[in-house]
Amino acid sequence: MSDPDWNQARWVLAVHEAGSLSAAARVLGVSQSTMSRRIAAVQAGGRPVFGPDGGLTPRGAALVAAARQMARAFARTEALPAPLRIASCEVTARLFLADALPEWSAARGQPADHSVHDDLFSLPRSSYDVLVSPFETPPEGTAGERIGQLDCALFAAPDYLRRHPVAGTLAGHRVIVASGSLARVPTYAWLAAQGGTLALMSSSPLAMLEACARGQGVALLPERLADGRVRRLDLPVPEATPVWLLADRDEASHPRIAPFLRWARVHFRKARQVA
Repeated sequence: MSDPDWNQARWVLAVHEAGSLSAAARVLGVSQSTMSRRIAAVQAGGRPVFGPDGGLTPRGAALVAAARQMARAFARTEALPAPLRIASCEVTARLFLADALPEWSAARGQPADHSVHDDLFSLPRSSYDVLVSPFETPPEGTAGERIGQLDCALFAAPDYLRRHPVAGTLAGHRVIVASGSLARVPTYAWLAAQGGTLALMSSSPLAMLEACARGQGVALLPERLADGRVRRLDLPVPEATPVWLLADRDEASHPRIAPFLRWARVHFRKARQVA
């Protein structure tokens, strides 16, 4: 016969603690006949767990001990704080959450489940607790905090500029434009309407930076993301896009979410003052 599984150990524990099959059946919410079949399956093959007097056999005692150990382990797991589910795009993950989440975890001890998406706007609200994304204004039905902004500029690699000097417009230039939810951010949508020849579409600002640094074309990049491999162009761009940290308005007071919203409000206010 195969060894009893954890459910079987739990059944033996229920009968032992309740004192009878009928009482255990009531505790577990099953019929007495179902409980009888379960215990019979555990004892099949001449491997009893209860003796003639109703007490535990050595095998029964071992199963009860195992079930209690399992119950304690399960209780410890249930007591752990549930991860805070945070959804962001790549640029907000890099520029806003990379520093914030370790500080939050150290300060509060609550783990975070941080997922990065190409198209945030297609996510159902039930799939996250907190959303961090560029928005002109927060979507209806949300509550949260403006935590910063995306200050962007146009960049190109030195080699590209030597071959293709920029003279006031992007006409005739190869351009790297956004896709996914990033394409719906007004600043990136502006670039797509400026003309030029399409060189690359990407939902990843990091991929845009790499392509730009390798001379693939002109890219619109967050200024904090650009590095020494690319040069800023002296061309006008739209105003910065606000970045928001948001939760569903009906869920913002949840004990798992509200402390993070309060902490983030202070954290990002301090970060703006330092910047």
